[in-house]
Amino acid sequence: MTTIISNLARDGERRPFASHGYAMLGTAGALALMQGTFEPGWRWSEDVKPTAGTDSCQVHHLGYVLSGQMGIRLDDGTESTLSAGDLFDLPPGHDGWVIGDQPCVMLDYSPDLIRYAVGRPAGLAAPDDKHMTLVRRGYAAFNTGDFDTLRQIMSNDVVQHVPGESQVSGVYKGIDGVLGYYRKLGELTDGTMRAELIDVFGDGQGHVVALHQSSATRNGVTWVGHQTLVFTFLGDRVTEVLELADDLPGLSAFMS
Repeated sequence: MTTIISNLARDGERRPFASHGYAMLGTAGALALMQGTFEPGWRWSEDVKPTAGTDSCQVHHLGYVLSGQMGIRLDDGTESTLSAGDLFDLPPGHDGWVIGDQPCVMLDYSPDLIRYAVGRPAGLAAPDDKHMTLVRRGYAAFNTGDFDTLRQIMSNDVVQHVPGESQVSGVYKGIDGVLGYYRKLGELTDGTMRAELIDVFGDGQGHVVALHQSSATRNGVTWVGHQTLVFTFLGDRVTEVLELADDLPGLSAFMS
């Protein structure tokens, strides 16, 4: 093993906006990081849209605001403000603009950042295949308790494998069994269980791997960890889900 070091200013890739700033993308081993400098007057729909070629920004951002403020509007009309010191998880499908007369400087470590402020060749399909899109839809449904949507995505004979040695470990068979497992997670954590997507991978043949960050509070203790779900599809329905965890003993202890 070795330590890998690069310098963002010296080694990074500069991606200029149409006007009002630029982004610097750097890598060091497994880390990719972008620093965006958004000058007063910057707006995504004016300064990045011509390059991206999409109606709204389709990049998922995970980041931290170093200075300044930025307004955000999601495609559904929801608005929010990002300010210095804020951590943020900004889903794809949004516009953004600098607030005030000070630059807004942000750090972004989302896996999607490699697709920010660059064009996509004409005729090239979107990054997500149909099954990856369904997995994203399923995560959103899980986090909002939308079991009707989950029933639409999963087959009647779906099987979910839950590893570990806790009260929720085991094999859940059938749609009612799997949804019962999700309900039990909610009950054990007083509705605090969340699974926030970090990245999704697919092979175009009905297999999808999703990496997410889980968080929950139980008996006054908060647990945060990374998990991976492996999905197998038949047609447009999930037939099997395999759970993997970065700290299975810790997760088992939390849920015991």
